[in-house]
This record gives sequence, C-alpha cells and structure tokens, in this order.
Amino acid sequence: MLRGLWKEPKFLVGFIFLSVLLSLSFMYEPFLKKGVEMVSFLHKDGEIVGPPFTPFELPPLGSDRVGTPIWTYVVQGAKYTILLGVIISFLQIACSLLLSIVLTRYTKGVLHIFEELVESMIYVPMAVIAFMLLFPIRFVVDAGVEPVKYLIIQIFLITIIGLPQIVVVLSKEIQKALQEEFVLSAKTLGARGLYLYRRHILNNLLPRIFLLFFQRNVSVLILFAHLGFLGVLLGGGVEKEIMVGETRLFSLSNEWAGNIGNARVEIMTGPWIIFAPLAALSLTVLAYNLMAAGLQTIMLGEKKIKKQETRPTEVPHSSIVPPHMNKEHFSFSRKQSMDG
Repeated sequence: MLRGLWKEPKFLVGFIFLSVLLSLSFMYEPFLKKGVEMVSFLHKDGEIVGPPFTPFELPPLGSDRVGTPIWTYVVQGAKYTILLGVIISFLQIACSLLLSIVLTRYTKGVLHIFEELVESMIYVPMAVIAFMLLFPIRFVVDAGVEPVKYLIIQIFLITIIGLPQIVVVLSKEIQKALQEEFVLSAKTLGARGLYLYRRHILNNLLPRIFLLFFQRNVSVLILFAHLGFLGVLLGGGVEKEIMVGETRLFSLSNEWAGNIGNARVEIMTGPWIIFAPLAALSLTVLAYNLMAAGLQTIMLGEKKIKKQETRPTEVPHSSIVPPHMNKEHFSFSRKQSMDG
C-alpha cells in the first residue's frame, strides 16, 4: 500500500505542498527572519501612509496594523499550525486505539452504553466544548506561566475532546474485523490476546487508521480556525500597541488560527490581513483531503484485486472432458446406446 501511495498523483500533490510549506517555515528563523523589517510608513503620491498596507503597497501580501508583512505570518506560522495538528491527531488516534481495544475485549457492555452516549452528543459542536474548556484557562493559569506549558495544557484538552468519537469509530472497525474469516480461522488455530490484535486486527486496520489520521488533521485544523474566531490563541498571545493608547492581542507563535481570529475585526478595513492565513489554512486542508483521496483510491484498488483473487474461476466445459475423449466418442457412445 505504501509503495502505491508514491505513485498516486493526488497523494503526491498534497504531500509535496505540505513538505514545501514546512521546509520554508523551518528555514524562516535561521535564514529569512534577518531580512524582515517592520514598515512604519510608506511614501505614496507625495504623502506619508501608515500601516496597514495593501498587497499593492507592500507586496506580496501587504502588512498588518503594526507594519509586519503578512507573508511572515503565513511562513512562520505554518510549522506551528501543521505540526500541532499532526501531534494532536496522532495522540487522539493512538489513545483511541488503546481504549477501543480495551473496550472491545473486556467491557463490551460498557462499550454499547458509551456508543449510545457519544452518538447522542454528536450534534453538539466540538468548537463549543473546546471553547468552554480552553477560554477560562487564560484567567485560571498564572499570567507568568511559560508559553510551552500553556500550549501543553491546550494540546492535552483538545486531544481529550476528540477521543470519544474516534473510540466509537475504531471500536466498530475492530468489531467488524473480529468477524472476518481470517480472524476466525486464526482463533481456531489458537491465536489469542494481544498477538491476535497485533498480528491480525491491526494489520487489517492499518489502511483505515492512516485514512482516519488524514481526516483528523482536517478536523483539528478546522477546530483551530473556530477557536481563533472565538479568541483562543494556541500558545498564548502578546499585547502590541497598534496606535497611541490602543493595544491588541497577537499570537506568540503566529499560528494561522490565531491570526485569523485577530484579523476578524479587520474584515471591512483590511480584508487582506485575514485572507492570507485563511487561504493558507484552506490550502492545507485541501492538501490533506487530496492525500486522503489518494489513499482511498489505493484501498479501493486493493479491495478489487482481493475480490478478483478470491472469486472462483469458471472452468470451461471443454476442460472437464478428458483429453482422450472428444465429441465423436460421445456421439458414437450415444449411437450405440440407441441401437442397443
């Protein structure tokens, strides 16, 4: 399956886009940041113009209220946004897989009640739950706490929020896999316990887990965007003075969701400020969707191949007849029986 992914165009397009974006982001601090300067004013038509600057005044993407080029937000914040999504998605799937194995193996009665409870809460927006848990942390946590510790708390809470739905999905997949013929045959031959799950169940679920990983990245990025609009900044923020006597909260890590949320007040006066991080987030979601689509194509192709391999082949009628017997022999035998 993994070899086939590198030949799938959709997967390659998404993978190359994310790889290039992350490479540029990691090169920002050591190579690109030195040449970046905040622009306090520009001369336009003989007049001095202050920030924010449009993309025509300060190519390629303009600037924000304090004169910082917008492209730096996109490039610098890429690694924080994408890697945070990857870390949270991986933790969610890993923890959910362990919980699913425990529930399906030891507490099937509890699993049924748990599934009913989760399905009854499916209509509650995840962003609302995340906001209720994350927003009060700004006031509960000591103001002097390090941004890294603050970020770890946010990662932990967002991971916990997404566990129930994934546990239900993986539990159903494991229950389905336990009914497969090869698993039942393995049980008959003596496979039990963790060996059965590791050798047979997980190998069968591996493509589905990869697909779920890409889908979770999309869900987590969308959740980041919702939290940004609600004023929750990943890793915390810092107050900057945008004009005399007026300050505004900016993201410490320049992650896209925080920049989107901060720029929502600029939607009428400086729409380019919100458009750049929003476009970057949308393209990243598109890249993950392309990778998931490529993986689905490979999975469907493998299923068709397996069906063709397991389908019984039709034996031609001529192959049933022994080579020393032909039509003349049958017609001769029939004639003898009619004469007799």
